[in-house]
Amino acid sequence: KYRFTVPYMYERHLTDEVIAEYDVGYDANWIPEGRKKPVPCITFPVHDKYGRTLCIIRRAIATKLYHVPSGAQKPVYGVDRIPSGCRSVVICESIINALTCRTFGYYAVALLGTGTSYQMQQLKELGVQEFVLCMDGDEAGRRATSKLKKALSSAAIVWAMHMFDGKDVNDITKQEFDKLYAERD
Repeated sequence: KYRFTVPYMYERHLTDEVIAEYDVGYDANWIPEGRKKPVPCITFPVHDKYGRTLCIIRRAIATKLYHVPSGAQKPVYGVDRIPSGCRSVVICESIINALTCRTFGYYAVALLGTGTSYQMQQLKELGVQEFVLCMDGDEAGRRATSKLKKALSSAAIVWAMHMFDGKDVNDITKQEFDKLYAERD
């Protein structure tokens, strides 16, 4: 019931291919708790690594209001789209950033923040050879990079991209992303 596209999706660098692959949708009638009027939002179905639907996360179009259903433990978004035998996965904070990475040609997942121990376990079970951390260019992103490097180094090689201050993946071009990816350490 959410399979609609709106201009906002394209403003956030999503392509028709990525919208279809990740089943990104639109809900004009979502009424968040405590509100009386609908808040148009983008919908992101979240699946486990077996493809089972866990929940639908929403992001309001007009504000940065995100909604993870209550009772849902923060999953790693996008694990169901990592193909078997995938060598490298980019880890981002937000869903939009992970989808932008996919638009740029990279497999990526999102932590819906800076990472929990439950998410670390899910990442370790992916069986990839390397993780490339691409957290936001702020203090929280830098702290998360340090935390994730320590937590994931027993499971794979962990690289860090150094995002521009005050920016995230969705704020930069593919050429800028490719350069940061090439300069990771």
